[in-house]
Amino acid sequence: MLYAAKCYWPGITGRELSRVADRARHTSSKPRDAAYLGALLFEADDLVVCLFEAESRSAVSQASDRLGIPCERVMEPVWLGAHGHTFLSSPTPSEGS
Repeated sequence: MLYAAKCYWPGITGRELSRVADRARHTSSKPRDAAYLGALLFEADDLVVCLFEAESRSAVSQASDRLGIPCERVMEPVWLGAHGHTFLSSPTPSEGS
């Protein structure tokens, strides 16, 4: 399932966030754990939204802790992409609306 971790992160920069991605690539994780997919950085607002593929919210929270990400909330987003592709935060992705 797709999850978004909302992080209030004062002073975070793109360079520091790149180090998080490096740690995620080099951190061994158990199968079926949370996989860090990347992040959206809103530097002027001290806000980062990290995206994870995971089995549960708790797996995302644990992965955030391991990676040094100050996650304040884990959310289940619905991705509404271009060309009618929709990814629901459920086991079954769908197309169209």
